[in-house]
Amino acid sequence: MSGSSLCGVVEPADFQAAAATAAAAAAAATRANSSSDRDEWSVSDCGFMDPEVQRTMRSGSAAEDITQYPLRGWQEVTGEFIAACQELIPGELAQDMMFGLFEAMSAIEIMDPKMDVGMGFDKSDLPPPSFEAAITMGVIKLDDLTPTELIGIFDALFSCIVSWLEGNSMDQVLFTCLYLHAPAKIKDKPLRVFCTAVRNLIAVIKSIILLAGVNEEEDFQLYGNSTLLSAEKAHPGNIFGYLKEVEDELVRKCKQLTSPEDLMSVVHRLRFMRHLFQVIYQVEQMETSAGTEDKMSEIYKNLNVASELLPLIRKTIDRGTQPVEGSEAPNPIGFSTRIHDRSQPPSFPRSIKIRDRPASFQFLEEMISRFKYACKVTRNKDYFSALNFFIEYSKKSGQCILSRSVLQTIFTANLRMVHGRMPMKQFLRHSVQAFNSPPVLSAKNSVSSDPKVQQQLENFFRYCISLNTFTMFIRICGFNRARQRDKLGRLIENFDAIQVDAARLDSFMNQLANERAMEGNELHATALKHSTHFSTWVLYNCFRAMLIYLMSGFELELYAVHEFLYIYWYPYEFLVGFLVSALTRTENILLAQEEYAEHLSKTQANGGSASKNRKAAKPRKNKKLQRPYRCEIVFYHALLSLCGGMYKAMGALTKDGRVRLPMDTFDNEEVRYIRRFRPFGSLTSPPPVSYQEFKSIRDHMMLASVEDLYSVAAKHFDQARNILENIQNPDQEVLDLLQIARTNFVVMNVLARGHQKDVKRQPEFDFSKHSYFPIIKLK
Repeated sequence: MSGSSLCGVVEPADFQAAAATAAAAAAAATRANSSSDRDEWSVSDCGFMDPEVQRTMRSGSAAEDITQYPLRGWQEVTGEFIAACQELIPGELAQDMMFGLFEAMSAIEIMDPKMDVGMGFDKSDLPPPSFEAAITMGVIKLDDLTPTELIGIFDALFSCIVSWLEGNSMDQVLFTCLYLHAPAKIKDKPLRVFCTAVRNLIAVIKSIILLAGVNEEEDFQLYGNSTLLSAEKAHPGNIFGYLKEVEDELVRKCKQLTSPEDLMSVVHRLRFMRHLFQVIYQVEQMETSAGTEDKMSEIYKNLNVASELLPLIRKTIDRGTQPVEGSEAPNPIGFSTRIHDRSQPPSFPRSIKIRDRPASFQFLEEMISRFKYACKVTRNKDYFSALNFFIEYSKKSGQCILSRSVLQTIFTANLRMVHGRMPMKQFLRHSVQAFNSPPVLSAKNSVSSDPKVQQQLENFFRYCISLNTFTMFIRICGFNRARQRDKLGRLIENFDAIQVDAARLDSFMNQLANERAMEGNELHATALKHSTHFSTWVLYNCFRAMLIYLMSGFELELYAVHEFLYIYWYPYEFLVGFLVSALTRTENILLAQEEYAEHLSKTQANGGSASKNRKAAKPRKNKKLQRPYRCEIVFYHALLSLCGGMYKAMGALTKDGRVRLPMDTFDNEEVRYIRRFRPFGSLTSPPPVSYQEFKSIRDHMMLASVEDLYSVAAKHFDQARNILENIQNPDQEVLDLLQIARTNFVVMNVLARGHQKDVKRQPEFDFSKHSYFPIIKLK
């Protein structure tokens, strides 16, 4: 096999042509070799040029009978092969008749320690094949373990639990601990109880994650060695008692010792496991029972105790046995990292790095803090506040699958009932009432008692549940950040059908209200009749989903720099304005209803015969009308100015030649635009915006000079700065956006004055402060 035939880089029109060219070259070389040297066996003589033989080998059906082919005629080509490979540069791939992409991938895996099971350890030092073999070989101790050894094993098991929660296989992390294979055979009581607790903890965590259903294959591996997944004889509900009994025995021993520090460190780990297990077990039980306030307070109390124990545990990590330097085992006693190598499928990941102990306890501390935060979801009694909570929780805790699953379980426990007590349909009905208070949902309104009204409302909320749109919106916030975008794209399409049904319901209610509303202030009654309560509620949630979908592309780094212009243009021109309009309309509806209710109460107090002897209520002076969405409206105004500033800034940078644009030969902006906004195309409201409309708006903006565009962008950033500075009690996100607005304001003003006018370098867009809005840095 010559070097030229291996390293030749073929660049035909497509893969078929490339294969044909390679085949022709191989055939020509074969004919030349066979004609020049008849003493050597040719490829065709060996049978490999026969089409039937090639087809059989490619299908793999003759893998067992490969010895039937001629064994003679093979030649040593190692030297020629290495010489040919030296002519290849990184990224090039040799292609031959019998060596394509599939064979190349297999060749890369052979003898790679990460993939080849036979290359990861020394053959002279094989691991014990089972727990019983380890006992026979004297590798592990079953009794009389010292506190130092117990601390080392316990800390290593905590590290394995954390590594499992990060998405690694339980076989390659947890069940590398030989003690977990048969805890009942361990004679040392603290170790036996701890390992039994870990085995049951695995089953409980798997149950929570499986029932929550917000995990993907990259988040968590649910399955492992089936022979090791069966629960121990001990019921999970009895684990607390076993751990408490061992704690009490060790505490009594500590009182008899002059230096009980090491033994107390063991007690702290057992106590931490007891409270952690109790929290997770109580959350898992909420799947089948209502989450009462007593249960939530008990969970919160256990979390507080566990968080108080962690600093004590982290201070005593050095008291236990430590991993051997250079070894993959997390502890020298009781662990064998290669015990499952022969039982795994060929394509299973081989290289696993178990977290070190300080990082593992840091993870557990943060996880407990996330659990505490998740418990606060029970305070959210309506969909608006619950959705805001889930979105915020996803930003802060999106990497931990157990934390996300716990939140879903607490919120929709007991067979998908909200807070374990309220069916989702009733929850949505209550949420609409809390959002903009439609009169037909008020028991005091005469229209609400009409059977036709009740039937229409029942049909609407049943339709919302059947489409599963609102439920899925909350559930999507429980997935990891990368998967949320894909699922939101499909969710947005479902909103169109609900918008149509909500508009039909509003039309029916308005028509019925016109027929029935004969009393009271006619001005306020008219405002109530013609308000689009249900449409506004549906549209608001649709706009939220659209904004999250669009802006998450920045967080996932999906957009090229030259695409920033139309990505920021859409929320600036349409989306954020729609959100502000929906919330403003909702506030106006609530204000009108409040004024109408006050007017109606005055009329009834002054007019009715039954109320003649009743004293008229005194009007309250300087009554402050309710504006529940004022803070959110102000925040969206700031986002609107930031999007406008980025849109104008990208237009100015593009016109100034500071943004690198792709070559027209290899790019089509219209295709990019259509793909970015494809999920919005199926919506009736807001109507989709075509590329031609965007191009017309952009071309009109580009008529201004570069200096004017920079100045307009600076004004937008200045407006955002003024809005954000006036927000009282700002959180960290507001402070970060304020810094972005200030910095970009300065940069735009500098560019407007002609700074670096002759240097056309693309600025750096730093997203470290905020995922959606960068700080523009000049190089």
